[in-house]
Amino acid sequence: MGLNNRTLIADDGTHIAYGVAGEGPALVLTNGLTTSSFFWKYLIPLWQEQHTVISWDLPGHGGSGPARTPKTARVHSHPRLIAQIMDRLGVQRAVHVGFSTGTQVVLETYRQFPGRCAGVALVLGGAGNVLNTTRLPLPGPMIERIVRASPAPLFELITFALARAMRMQGGQEVGRKLGLIGAHAQPEDMQQVIAHIGEVDAVTLRSMLISLQEHSARSHLAALRVPLLIVAGDKDPFAPSELVGIPLHESAPKSELMRLSEGTHTALLEEPEQIGARILAFASRCFLQI
Repeated sequence: MGLNNRTLIADDGTHIAYGVAGEGPALVLTNGLTTSSFFWKYLIPLWQEQHTVISWDLPGHGGSGPARTPKTARVHSHPRLIAQIMDRLGVQRAVHVGFSTGTQVVLETYRQFPGRCAGVALVLGGAGNVLNTTRLPLPGPMIERIVRASPAPLFELITFALARAMRMQGGQEVGRKLGLIGAHAQPEDMQQVIAHIGEVDAVTLRSMLISLQEHSARSHLAALRVPLLIVAGDKDPFAPSELVGIPLHESAPKSELMRLSEGTHTALLEEPEQIGARILAFASRCFLQI
């Protein structure tokens, strides 16, 4: 499986970790907030047999260092990082696959670099204003107010306390009852997810969340000139199908919609074969059209 063991230095000096596995037409994988390439760990081995699979960590996540400047924490700066990684690897075009808030990044990548995109796949995420379409235990507007009102040290303390509470005995069970963790997610996978949340740079995370809440690529959906696949989970509290996936599909009439009736936000770890096969078939069609 591809490990993010290579480093790109952003314009402001931020260290960005990325990795590559396999050979063939390229897939570029973009994570969401608080996640790293481990969310793709069951999928990369499936895809690398036919594709060059490029993964990377957002600033302050996984192997990437904290954002050295606020600009690098903003979603509008991430497409340039992706383009630089592609240039480093000699990849001109790729199917861009975004997970969670990574879907906003890949749509922004198409807006800024349409020629670098052979297709776009949005997995369990929307097109913008991420907190407006959630069904989390706390309403999105309340989360936004807390994030904006919290100075960096306080926000760091809040994220540390949440991560510690999730690591406590019974934390995963509470997550399952709240719908944050899928019923079929393996405990060892969730341990990895929870451990990483506690390691994310809180200052970078705060800036990124504010940026993602302000950002929207909805107006670009109708202008897409490449194939679009939308993977939506009916039981996903972060991006429920009826609030995110279905409206996205209706906004882009030529898009494909894969709707997971039992899909939660951990579906990449629970239903990798089904999702992996659909994205493989989608990618094949994308590259046939080039």
